[in-house]
Amino acid sequence: MFTIKNLLILIGRNMAIALAAVAVSLIAIFFLTKQIEHISETVALNHRLANELEKRSGLFEVLKRDAQIIGINDIRIENAFPPSNNILEFINILDSLAAKIGIAQTYRFETPVSSAISDSFPMSTILYTNSFGTNVPTFLNYLKEFEKLPYFTNIEGLNISSQDNIGWLGASAVSLRASLYTKSIQ
Repeated sequence: MFTIKNLLILIGRNMAIALAAVAVSLIAIFFLTKQIEHISETVALNHRLANELEKRSGLFEVLKRDAQIIGINDIRIENAFPPSNNILEFINILDSLAAKIGIAQTYRFETPVSSAISDSFPMSTILYTNSFGTNVPTFLNYLKEFEKLPYFTNIEGLNISSQDNIGWLGASAVSLRASLYTKSIQ
């Protein structure tokens, strides 16, 4: 029969089922929200780590390429500083350069002077004067070849004088003052 008591029991049961469904839905939403949040953080972290790995891989590639470029150049730089107590190889190269260009030269080297650039690589500077009897175009060819020498040198002064009627294009006296950077030997 249909009574108020049965009606209230029916409404109460349906309300309990509805409340249970709402509670289960809220628990499911809360759980899924936490899962989505955890997955989002994991994806973001993986993305950041992948970007960092890519940057570091790029840095390692640059370092690898730079190391290949340097290769034996560090040895060449080391050899560009002859020992201060033995500059015969430098003198021989100056002689062969003058012979190649076809000019006569005389040179005078001074005593090495210590340079306080670095404690790990003690250096000295040797001032020298190189005198030539030539014309300016030939001397310019000498300077072009001089720039290619595998040594650290510094031209500090240049003096050109000529008594010839055509000036520097004729016979001239050229004096070159320069320094040679060397490894200090104690």
